[in-house]
Amino acid sequence: MDPGPSSSVLTDFREARPHDQPQYDEAFPALPPNPSGPNSGPTSGLSSPGANNKWSQKMRIGSNTVTSVFHIPFEERSDRGHGERFGEMDALKACGEIIKQSGAHIELSSSSRDQSLTFLVTGKQSSVVEAKREILQRFQTQAQKQINIPKEHHRFILGKQGQKLNELEKTTATKISIPRPNDDSNMITIVGPKEGIEKAEHEIRWISDEQSKQASERISVPKKFHPFILGPFGEKVGSLIAVTGARINIPPVSVMNDEISVVGEKEGVAKAVQAIKNDLEVFKKYVTVSVEVRKTQHKYIIGKQRITINEILRETGVSVEIPPLESPSETISLHGPAEILGSALTVVYEKANSIITRTVDAPAWVHKHVIGKKGCNIQKITSSYPRAHVEIMDSQNQIVIEGPPEDVEPVTLQLQECVKNLIDNMSFKDISVDPKYYKHIIGKNGTNINRLKDDTGVIISVQDAQSSGQMANIHLEGTRVGVEQASKHILDQVNKLESEKEKDLIIEHRFHGNLIGAKGAGIREIREKFNQVQINFPTPDERRDVVTVRGPKDDVDKCCSYMTKLYKEMVENSFQLKVPIFPQCYRLVVGKGGANIRKIREETNTRFDLPPLAEGKSKTEAEIIVITGRKENCEAARDRLLSLQNSVADVVEIDVMIPSKFHNSLIGVGGKVIQSISDDCGGVHIKFPDSKTKSDRVQVMGPKDMVEKAKNILVDLSKDKEISGHVEILIAKPQHHKFLIGKSGANIKKIRESTNARIVFPGSSEGNQEAITIIGKKENVANAKQQLMDIIKDLEKTVESEMTVDPQYHRHFVLRRGEILRQIADEFGGVSVSFPKVGSNSSKVIIKGPPECVDAAKQRISSIADDLSKRVNIDVVIEQKHHRTIMGSQGSKVKQIQSDHNVDIKFPERPDDHDEEHIPEQNGDGARASDIIRVSGRPENCEAAKNALLEQVPIIIEVDIPFKMHRHVIGQKGKDVRELMKIHDVHIQVPAPPKQDEQGQQDRPPSDTIKILGSPKNCAAAKEALLNLKEDLEGMERDREARSFIVRVQVDPEFHPKIIGKQGAVIGKIRDQFNVNIQLPRRDSEEQDVIVITGYEADANNAKEEILGIVNELVQREKFREEVEIDHRVHSRIIGQRGKTVRQIMKDFNVDIRFPRSESGNPNLVVISGGEQDKVYDARDHLLNMEEEYIQDVTENEYMQKYLKKDSDQNQGNHKQKQSNGFVVKGAPWNAPDTQSTVDFPTFGNGLASAETEPMPVAAAPVAPAPRPLNSAWGARKHF
Repeated sequence: MDPGPSSSVLTDFREARPHDQPQYDEAFPALPPNPSGPNSGPTSGLSSPGANNKWSQKMRIGSNTVTSVFHIPFEERSDRGHGERFGEMDALKACGEIIKQSGAHIELSSSSRDQSLTFLVTGKQSSVVEAKREILQRFQTQAQKQINIPKEHHRFILGKQGQKLNELEKTTATKISIPRPNDDSNMITIVGPKEGIEKAEHEIRWISDEQSKQASERISVPKKFHPFILGPFGEKVGSLIAVTGARINIPPVSVMNDEISVVGEKEGVAKAVQAIKNDLEVFKKYVTVSVEVRKTQHKYIIGKQRITINEILRETGVSVEIPPLESPSETISLHGPAEILGSALTVVYEKANSIITRTVDAPAWVHKHVIGKKGCNIQKITSSYPRAHVEIMDSQNQIVIEGPPEDVEPVTLQLQECVKNLIDNMSFKDISVDPKYYKHIIGKNGTNINRLKDDTGVIISVQDAQSSGQMANIHLEGTRVGVEQASKHILDQVNKLESEKEKDLIIEHRFHGNLIGAKGAGIREIREKFNQVQINFPTPDERRDVVTVRGPKDDVDKCCSYMTKLYKEMVENSFQLKVPIFPQCYRLVVGKGGANIRKIREETNTRFDLPPLAEGKSKTEAEIIVITGRKENCEAARDRLLSLQNSVADVVEIDVMIPSKFHNSLIGVGGKVIQSISDDCGGVHIKFPDSKTKSDRVQVMGPKDMVEKAKNILVDLSKDKEISGHVEILIAKPQHHKFLIGKSGANIKKIRESTNARIVFPGSSEGNQEAITIIGKKENVANAKQQLMDIIKDLEKTVESEMTVDPQYHRHFVLRRGEILRQIADEFGGVSVSFPKVGSNSSKVIIKGPPECVDAAKQRISSIADDLSKRVNIDVVIEQKHHRTIMGSQGSKVKQIQSDHNVDIKFPERPDDHDEEHIPEQNGDGARASDIIRVSGRPENCEAAKNALLEQVPIIIEVDIPFKMHRHVIGQKGKDVRELMKIHDVHIQVPAPPKQDEQGQQDRPPSDTIKILGSPKNCAAAKEALLNLKEDLEGMERDREARSFIVRVQVDPEFHPKIIGKQGAVIGKIRDQFNVNIQLPRRDSEEQDVIVITGYEADANNAKEEILGIVNELVQREKFREEVEIDHRVHSRIIGQRGKTVRQIMKDFNVDIRFPRSESGNPNLVVISGGEQDKVYDARDHLLNMEEEYIQDVTENEYMQKYLKKDSDQNQGNHKQKQSNGFVVKGAPWNAPDTQSTVDFPTFGNGLASAETEPMPVAAAPVAPAPRPLNSAWGARKHF
């Protein structure tokens, strides 16, 4: 490449000797003449000879700024009716708004001749388009046009998320309105300038015309002919799609629909529909044959993923129709030509009978032994028969073998023999044990149970504990001798545990740490004193107050007494008082180094918690000192602190008179109101009198200004309460309160709304049960009181009424000291009910009270008597071990049943364990008295209650959930399974994972069975929830497998950067759009051209098509390719900071520019590619111009560095002989003088040799100095 004239000059200059002085015109060439400027003529003083050759070529610099000029004629101006001057300011204002909105620069001019407007818009391309659109909308008259476009084409005009419509509006400067989907109109409205409307209409009609070429048709074909149209493995319909180009949608087998849809271009759709109809005419001649095949064999005809049934269709040309799995039908239909149905039927029977099923009866407890450790036993049996499939059915006590007859029969015989040997040589036993003994049987970390397993060789399974008191089983399994030994050991241990006592102590959780002591010192001392007992504290996370003590009875009692004594002492010493101290007195009260506090603490035997001395705390906030210890000691310490505070501060005490009736409202709930007043006033002490004294005097103590502030607040609050806080007390009998309130509070709510007064009835714990408090404004309180008194007057009208009750039921009313009569009196306004004396045989009952109450009481008594007349007793037999579960926590479940069914339920007393064997039978039914629950009430109610009780009897059901899903059932730290148990009120037992020995072998195969214990209804609900969870998890697993579909696509590595995009934008968009994972090959991968796509099959294929589309587009864009050599030293300047310059070049010329890598053989080779050859050549020329521009600077810098370096090296060797003259240029305009010349720089006349004098040789003999001249260039010598 020719470097040009300027390059040759620099080259010559660089090759000159360091001491040669270059000419001024060579080192600083003149700028080229400006042909358009005023000095462009030959007389321009800036040009110099020879300069034209060095700067003659014009530099080409790219720019992303565009300029657009357009006119708006006067007749099209929107403001032409306002005159010339009227809208001038509005136009400028509008232009300013458009500039802010779009970012483009706008210049506006108006022609005085024809009143047209001219706009000059400059800026980025997008900004100019946006500004032009806004200008046309504001300044040009807007026209409107409606066009009729078919409704089905509207969505194509809108585009995805309306992007296409937005782009069309922007490019045409129009507003396009498309009717909504629920609107029947086909009219699309276009508003804008006339030219823009024409462009928009053209684009819309073009889109509509393109879509008009598409067609869709549906044809009805009987379902039985669908397989023939589809063909084996979909081959026939695939070929039809390939030929016609139309999409053919055939409903799957599971969808009972005869319609087949065909979509595509009209011609292709017509061909496809005609082909299907032609085939249908042939299919109608086919015949159908039905045969009976066992339901269990249907799956073998279908095959995995319908492979077998498709193979039958391919081999025979006959379609086989199988009834759905949920249908009980065993009939299979064959459709096809009559002449080949016989051979097809033979094939079907062969497929159906190719697999048989056999079962082997085996108890569930031998299943794991049949399987063996890690499946070794079952593998040994089936290894010679790989086609035999063995399935263990724990829930049915069976083993199922499935496969070809020649493999199934020998496997069945071996399994039968194996099961027989196991039953003969092994044994199992279940021991019922109270779950409370489990922890003792198992031992810490399972030490006891593991030792027993090792000693006896028995497998021991401990059932999880259920509700308290319910018996559960410990399952033993192994050799007969081992099972007996383990059973005896466990029973002996249980008998010993039953003789011990367990007692719970209630000790507040906050004192547990004090009892345990530092590093357990306290609890260790207690255990040493009572070494026969075990003391268990709850964990810190449980936050319970129960401490369990277990051991021999006497030791447990003594230990509990001792710990109770310690607890009482801790409680007595933990009394706390909070003492507020004025902030200005706090340091003085504490004393230097805490001396005052320390002295009070030692004398009163208390503990002090002092607040930190925070610098940023407000000076009005009181400091709170907390005193802990015995109550009397804390009070003494408080008095000492307050006395000390009064002595060191200017404290005053005043009395504020506030009516006592307002004291409670001023104090507030929990003292919050008065505490907030104290805090706002610097912690002043506000003391209210005891409520019993009825005194109005309130004492306020503290600093004078703070006390005055608190007084004003209290007085203001008191005045507010006095206005809206008038209080009156109304006395009414407590039995009348219920009628005053009304059902669901209806009466009292009505009075409150009408009077706007607050009515407060006494609580159950208050002393005066007759006082009703009415609060509000005076006139409102009087109105509410009058309404209440009117109701009370009606209630106090006492009447006496008689009724008859059968004497045999009198005893029921007066039992338990007349409990029922008291309930009636409380419920019905305090009525008095008198029954005749016992033995009088009178049936007369007298009721006295208010009329309404008497009538209601009579109805209630009649209802109770009627229930008693129809009362029956029925016995419900339920094992005593389930009674506690049925009763529920604190009897909640049985109380609910009694309330729901209006019955009485009585549970039997629980017998002692040693008397349980001698309990007599209640009747001939064999039921023990301890198992009988008695229900009393109406017959229908008793039956309903009996059913409700029986529904509460716990059962155990098993649910098979694959072992790998158990962790999802349990959840994080058991959260999910606990939530499930809580919702359904059941206990769920998830099997523990098998343990592994040192060799990594599992002690047993993992179990899939989850057990649920609870009432049948709750168990069923819990089972359904687990099965739903299983279905969801299986769905997730299937979805995960579906998402793992892999598609590989080969793409030239040259296009990989473009597929990735800037900062991964392109590949990220593809991933998000199709929800796939795209993996590009690593640098060290052997397959550098393979891109791997993972996701759903359809999505992965769509992503593949998207990538191939990008590649095709890149191939088209890089249709023309040009290689050019550009000096590698200027590459960085062409690329620019972070590639900004080269990206702009590629954008301007619509090309792609690739620079060589560092390991490239030719570092100067740059590749330019694009879709248009002219633009590729333009980009090449532009790069060459840039190279020419930049190479001068690069070459000059290299020369300067080299020159300065050589000059520096020479100066270092000769600096003692001659000083450097620097960079000297001849003919420069500044005329730099020669500093060595005696003419320009004469000596001072001191007689020294000038610079022109030859140096004296070193070896010469010394010579006498020459005589000093009397005169010099500076004038005559002066003497002083």
